[in-house]
Amino acid sequence: MPLRLGTKEFTKQQTIFLSVGAGIVLVFLLIIFGVLPGGRGGEDETNIVVWVIDEDTDAWRRTISRFRDSYQTVNVSYEEVEGANYESALINALAAGRGPDVLMFHSKWLVEHGDKIVPAPSNKITRDTFSGLFPQVAEQDFIASDRVYAMPLSIDTLALAYNRDTLDARGVVFPPKTWTEFGEAVSKIRVFANGTLTTKAAAIGGTSLSVENSTDLLSLLMLQNGSGIVNEGFTRADMGREAEAALAEYTKFGVSQDPNYTWNDSFGDSNTAFAEGGVAMTFAYPGDIREIKEENPFLDFGISGVPQINTTSPTNFANYWGLAVASGSPNADAAWDFVIFATTDRISSENYIIETGHAPALRFLIDSYINDATIGVFARQALSARSWAEPDDDRVNEIFDDMIKAVVSDGIDINDAIGEARSALTELIRG
Repeated sequence: MPLRLGTKEFTKQQTIFLSVGAGIVLVFLLIIFGVLPGGRGGEDETNIVVWVIDEDTDAWRRTISRFRDSYQTVNVSYEEVEGANYESALINALAAGRGPDVLMFHSKWLVEHGDKIVPAPSNKITRDTFSGLFPQVAEQDFIASDRVYAMPLSIDTLALAYNRDTLDARGVVFPPKTWTEFGEAVSKIRVFANGTLTTKAAAIGGTSLSVENSTDLLSLLMLQNGSGIVNEGFTRADMGREAEAALAEYTKFGVSQDPNYTWNDSFGDSNTAFAEGGVAMTFAYPGDIREIKEENPFLDFGISGVPQINTTSPTNFANYWGLAVASGSPNADAAWDFVIFATTDRISSENYIIETGHAPALRFLIDSYINDATIGVFARQALSARSWAEPDDDRVNEIFDDMIKAVVSDGIDINDAIGEARSALTELIRG
């Protein structure tokens, strides 16, 4: 039957045309009002911004793409921030209310910056789940009161880099596995000519002016000796005889009158000295190894585990980055979805370590890379890595530098130097 509107009668062809047109208009209206995807429904999409350190940006594109496949209503964008200015830029942006939803969060920051991030909802990740995914050190650094505040992207540990040619020339057959062997290697390698140290055995014993990672190295020695550095209640410094033994072990290599003397702050940056063949051994993270290779691609060197006091019960030191959600984020729920995905998705996590050269954080990836020629040492050490709660990493570096300088340059007794550091650290903790 022909369609009739009032007195107007339409042909069959006109009726079909009008029906199709009406259908198109209906679909268009449904899209506009969000019933069908493509229009105002886009307003239901969530946008989150991630701040990343500039050297790692290539690793994020694939992670974001994979995340989008699983969370199609969440748009993720990232902003590159220079690593040297990252902390200050982040603090300023958060204070001004223009910070990111997701931020890279350092393993030493929980005490100092924990008020700037929001813990994960318990229905998304629990402590037990976290513990099954990552080594113990990540629990120490990123969990408080059974709440997960951040999740690790990688776990880099301090290792020993050694110049093969120099060790071979001086008759050191294997890199030292203990601090006793390390001292013996130093004695064999260093060379004096007319009272001047011409061949330096190891970059250890100086302050951060010359020794890269000096604070971490001294912290490692304290932890290996059994010092907690701070007490369990985090109310004061806990640096007793164990800390004194660690400081004595560290500084003996920097005191010119000591039989183990091999380094001082006038020798310049330890990474550069090692890259140029000016020192036989140095202590390095994966990032330092990349820097050394860039400075001298032809240097023949190896990487070994850091020396231990007790090789049957090793203690290592970690320094790494994770992801956290800013406390002011209006999209914290979606932001935590991204953090969990980026740190636990196997393909994304593996791509991150391949692109950046960092060591894996996930236990099943550690197992896969534990014998890798490049990062195997770092991966193995992650399982026995430990840390301590630093109230302010910049101030801690200053306190440790003052402690080293007091012994090496000022001739202050070990006990007195530890006492001054203990008082300064306690004051810092109590604010």
